Amino acid sequence: MKNTVKFMSLTVLAVLLNACGNDKKSDTKANEDEQVVEQPMEMNEQQQGKEPHSAPEKSKTEPSELNIDDAPLSFNDDTAAAVWDAYTRVKNALVASDSEIAKQEAANLAMIFSEDTAKLKAMAEGIATAEDLEAQRKAFSKFSNAITNYFKGSLSTGTLYKQHCPMAFDGKGADWFSNESTIKNPYFGDKMLNCGLVTATITN
Repeated sequence: MKNTVKFMSLTVLAVLLNACGNDKKSDTKANEDEQVVEQPMEMNEQQQGKEPHSAPEKSKTEPSELNIDDAPLSFNDDTAAAVWDAYTRVKNALVASDSEIAKQEAANLAMIFSEDTAKLKAMAEGIATAEDLEAQRKAFSKFSNAITNYFKGSLSTGTLYKQHCPMAFDGKGADWFSNESTIKNPYFGDKMLNCGLVTATITN
C-alpha cells in the first residue's frame, strides 16, 4: 500500500512538472514568436531609412532660387526707411480694401514727417482723415505723386518700381510705388488686382 501511494505521488509530481515545463516552453516559444514578428519590422524600417517619430526635414531655398524682387531696399537714413515701410503698409491696406487699417497706417506715416517735409505730412494726414475707401485711394494717389522726388533722393540700394493703373478714377489713371515688379493694384483691390504696368524704376 505504501509503495502504491508513493508511486501515485511520484506520478502526480511528474505530471505537474511536465505541465510547468510545457508552460515555460509555451511562454518561451511565444516570446520567440513575438521577437520573430518584431525584428523584421525593425529591419524593414532600417532598410527603408525610416526613423520613427522624426519630424520631416524642411527644404532649404538656395540663394539662386530667390526672386530679385524680394531683395530688401536700403535708404540714406532711418527716417526715409521708416517712411517707405509706412507707405508700403498703407498701400497694402488699400490693396486689401481695408479702410480702417489704411487709416491707422496713414496716421503712423504722417507722424514720421518733420517740419522740413510738412507738405508730405499734411498729405499723409489727408489719407488718414478721408471719409471712405475711395477718398483714401484718391489721397494716396496724390501722395504717391508728391513723394516721388523724396524716394529718388533717399534710396541708397535696391530698386523701386513706379507702377500705373490707367483705369483708376474713371480712366484718369493713378501711380504708386513698389519694391517688386509684380502688380498689386491699390486702387481696385481684388476687383482688378493685377491691372497696371511698370512705367519707371528708381535704382541706386
